[in-house]
Amino acid sequence: MAVSDQGKAGPMIGCGDSIVATETGPVIYASQVEAAMSGLLENKEIELGQSGLMNALAGSDLYYVSSTVSEGIVTVELTGELSSGGICDDPRIIAQLTHTAMVAAGTEEARILIDGVDIGESLSLK
Repeated sequence: MAVSDQGKAGPMIGCGDSIVATETGPVIYASQVEAAMSGLLENKEIELGQSGLMNALAGSDLYYVSSTVSEGIVTVELTGELSSGGICDDPRIIAQLTHTAMVAAGTEEARILIDGVDIGESLSLK
């Protein structure tokens, strides 16, 4: 997440931030979605080195369960505890999860479920 850069580094999301793709090391998984989501969720660093990018998921304890692709939508099931720092972190969290899933699956849309509950609803319960 490029915080408050007004969409300069990537697609703009809530609070004037940009979602920015980063690279991870090679790991072999049966599913590209599993590889991408697991890599994202395992990273507990708040900042990505000296890049100025931040990880809104760093405080969450989420794990990949499964994913399916149907009619151009990737649905990702996660389990665990979601932690948000508030109103600006909510769109950051949603963007990190949905963009990662869409890029990995090659779809235009993603649906993220945490223990069977849509991510938007999960965040509204916080």
